[in-house]
Amino acid sequence: MKKLVLSLAFVLMGSFAIGQELTKEQIKEQKKQRKALMTMVQDTEAKIQQNPVAAANALKTATSNELVNTDAYVWFVSTSAKKAVIDNENRKRAEGAAFDEPLMYSYVYELGTDLANCEKYDNMPDAKGRIKPKYSEFIKVTYAQQFAQFYNAGAYYYGIEEYEKAYNLFKMFIDSSDKLYKEGLIQKDTVNVPVAAYNMSLCGMQLENYDMVLTHVDLAMQNSQMAESAYRFKSAAYLEKGDSATWLNMCKEGITKFPSDLYYSQSLIHYYDSRNQSEELGKLADDLMATDPSNPLFVYLKGYIAHQKEDFDTAIEWYEKTLNVDPNYENALSNLGRCYLIKAQEYSTAQSSTKVTDKKKIAEDKKILDGYYNKALPLLEKLREVAPDKHDLWLMNLTNCYYNLKMTDKLEELEKLQKSLGY
Repeated sequence: MKKLVLSLAFVLMGSFAIGQELTKEQIKEQKKQRKALMTMVQDTEAKIQQNPVAAANALKTATSNELVNTDAYVWFVSTSAKKAVIDNENRKRAEGAAFDEPLMYSYVYELGTDLANCEKYDNMPDAKGRIKPKYSEFIKVTYAQQFAQFYNAGAYYYGIEEYEKAYNLFKMFIDSSDKLYKEGLIQKDTVNVPVAAYNMSLCGMQLENYDMVLTHVDLAMQNSQMAESAYRFKSAAYLEKGDSATWLNMCKEGITKFPSDLYYSQSLIHYYDSRNQSEELGKLADDLMATDPSNPLFVYLKGYIAHQKEDFDTAIEWYEKTLNVDPNYENALSNLGRCYLIKAQEYSTAQSSTKVTDKKKIAEDKKILDGYYNKALPLLEKLREVAPDKHDLWLMNLTNCYYNLKMTDKLEELEKLQKSLGY
């Protein structure tokens, strides 16, 4: 490779900005450099099989130089060198010999770019406006031979957390698969292409680049096993991009498309609730109930809305209906118990003017108050049973019940628990 190294040193001696007004001497020197670069490319092409790695690296001088890098021939030779490296490593792997996986996939990545440039400049019109491609067959054959490698390289780079490279390689795989399908060289790939599209969205999510997420996410949704997650990625991307209108519509659609995924209904509930849009929340509750009246979340939402409006009797009715659907629904157990405690507090406040000498009225009031606490008690005890670690849902309210019902032993137990938890 001695001659090749000398040629490289020569062509790096001078450079000119393309497009600037040049003197005759500069134009002459530019032509000289171009000729030297093209000679180097020709010499390198002849030496590819001797040392494809050295050839591929040497050609980077030409592919990065504006004097020659709009010539399809340069990209043809560079692609050929990288293809030779990949073929050599694949041959070693097939033979069970040690092969250089990082090297191979780095050249797969570069080959994809080189091949695209070869095709681009091969289809550029000449000075007379004519398009006479020379490398169409080479480009077609190379895509057919190498396109699956784009997928494998994408998986490799995803595995080592180089998500941008992985994204680009999965995109190369999808684009080349589509190209080969349109040319009638392969069948339409309805299996690997959607998976590659899904992987592109994963890369975008990892990079928090939401334009990347959206590039081919609709293709990913063609895979039934990945459709639910892909749809979630898509909705999240629009939300992160600030397109709340599209996100809202996707959440509304997601409720019916993926009824088992509570993300969409819970997101809408949070969205309207955090903005105090009770009318929209009420309409949402009615729509959700219409789509699935047996879903405990949707039934619970009706109670939650009434609860927020301090219509405790209506809230109690809907919370009880929720527990008829799911007896262990934690939020319904908690809020139903809370409603009974609130009603006890309201009743106690309303009767605060009762004279201490009116023993009959005091006894009646105590019976009514005990009734509220006794309704709350089994709900909160059950909640403690089904969600023992969720102290915020039951601890203080259950303590309240034990205190007012004078259940001393249980009250002492909870007071010790509160102390141990730092309440």
